[in-house]
Amino acid sequence: MRLLLLVVPREARDEVEAILESAAGTLGFTEVPGVYGAGASGPRFGSRTAPGVSDIVFAVVPEERLAPLRTALQAVEARLGRRLRAFVLPVQAAWE
Repeated sequence: MRLLLLVVPREARDEVEAILESAAGTLGFTEVPGVYGAGASGPRFGSRTAPGVSDIVFAVVPEERLAPLRTALQAVEARLGRRLRAFVLPVQAAWE
């Protein structure tokens, strides 16, 4: 299992959530809405001088589902004309 951490532009959130919901083996997701920061795409602070807001989405994903998810997320990137930020971390244990 892997923990997928996505930093998603607000305008792509619904599309990313739909991908995660339809992906077989994704054990749900958690969203942290309205995060600010700066990186390769520039500052996003929800202001006039640095417009835009991002959301963080966490999902626990079986390792064999990572490649199909990446392909689907790359289609979102192509539509947006910019990259999503994705980090994949090992999951040592999951408690329910």
